[in-house]
Amino acid sequence: MKTETQRSKFITLFALIISGEMIFSLPFHLTRYFRPTILETFNLTNAELGDAFAVYGITAMLSYFPGGLLADRYPIRVLMAGSLFATGLGGLYLLTIPSGLNLSLLYGYWGITSILFFWAALIKATRQWGGIFSQGKAFGFLDGGRGLAAASFAIVIVWIFSTLLPENKDLISNSDRLFALKTAIIYYVFITILAGFVVWFVLPKERFFK
Repeated sequence: MKTETQRSKFITLFALIISGEMIFSLPFHLTRYFRPTILETFNLTNAELGDAFAVYGITAMLSYFPGGLLADRYPIRVLMAGSLFATGLGGLYLLTIPSGLNLSLLYGYWGITSILFFWAALIKATRQWGGIFSQGKAFGFLDGGRGLAAASFAIVIVWIFSTLLPENKDLISNSDRLFALKTAIIYYVFITILAGFVVWFVLPKERFFK
């Protein structure tokens, strides 16, 4: 019985770690690892990309307080899974290579999906996982695990990205860059949505509160 409980707690922690990092993969991992390709493909300057980040920051900041209220009222797995699905759908729009203005609007949308419905729910779930006496350990596992997850998924996609481009940089065409970038976007869309299903099926069911 104790072994089953420990296994269940480990699986729950795994779901929290993966979802806690993948919720930010589309807004930030792509620009972190493939910024030059994104700037060239989207025909953006660093300032224009910074504007998109600023819009994200504004909507995210405005989402923190009401996000806490939602986390106290609605089931954690509904909020977290729904956030991951919604964020992944935003990645499908990113595949259309939107203009600078529309990219900023997309980042504003991501600020809502990744914070309003998700962040407070993740913190609450982590606190519950740790219980009264192990909350420090729980948050340590969460942050350390998120870093490991980010690095692991990045290694895979950077390798895939590099294999899709010619070894000779002089032979890389715009279509090559576009195909490789869209592959990276699809990769993160898939993992983000998959994380949503993991959360949905792993986290315990809760009742709605009025």
